[in-house]
Amino acid sequence: MKLHVVLTAALCLAISCASGHNSDFDSKLPVVRDLAGYNAKLHILTESNDSLQMESIGAVEYPGFRADLYAVRYTPKEIPERTILITGGVHGNEPAGAGFTLNLIQALSDGTAAFKNVRVEIIPMINPWGWVHDSRYNYRGMDINRDFASFKTQEAKIIGGYVKGRAYDMAIDHHEDPDASGVYLYQYGRQDTMTARNVLTAVRDLGFPIEQDVNMIILKTEDGLIDAPMWGLRYMRLTKQLSISNYLRLENSTDVYTVETPVKLPIKDRVEIHELVFGMLSE
Repeated sequence: MKLHVVLTAALCLAISCASGHNSDFDSKLPVVRDLAGYNAKLHILTESNDSLQMESIGAVEYPGFRADLYAVRYTPKEIPERTILITGGVHGNEPAGAGFTLNLIQALSDGTAAFKNVRVEIIPMINPWGWVHDSRYNYRGMDINRDFASFKTQEAKIIGGYVKGRAYDMAIDHHEDPDASGVYLYQYGRQDTMTARNVLTAVRDLGFPIEQDVNMIILKTEDGLIDAPMWGLRYMRLTKQLSISNYLRLENSTDVYTVETPVKLPIKDRVEIHELVFGMLSE
């Protein structure tokens, strides 16, 4: 077997290269979540605080389904010194991310999470069709989170168009893992692990489990942390398996994290963990 094939297979395992079944969902999946209600909350929250603005950055359309993708921006009254990008819901069967982003917007709206010098941009839900139908994939059966090199999906095109040319001091993508027993983090191309280690310690101190057993041939958790090298991200771009976190690290920010919570925990606990991680990283 040629070396590049071996590397591709290994790296796909190392960075979770689930690509989807690549065909439309012919049978109609049941509606599990209320998108209209979710979006109505977004509108109410952003309209009640002058520091919040929301705009549609594009719309996805499938047979019998249409949904806007939104960006919510929080601008402090003081001149911001940093800008942080928060993304959630790229996999529709990982609901804690979209739950966290809604809670964050709620906290920004009512002032309980006010930032004096930090501008926050939030893309609350990248995969609305998947979220509604509790599917990892979009309607076309594609994993959006492996499409940030090819941009074949509507969703990745919209997100790529939005972040193009933008610079962020930090970006955090919020995920869940159906197979993990504990919380873990990815960091990308960082020279030290102190920040991530401090976050994981705080999570453990609250009584939540830390993942020890994610083993992906080249990369594995070391007490809850996966430290991904830059060469791996560049190779994933060449093999057309780039995730949104990979893309943001290559194009938009030198400080990027992915948060993974185990779906085995109650949803309330998972959302709380996402809130804790964001709170510590944003400081």
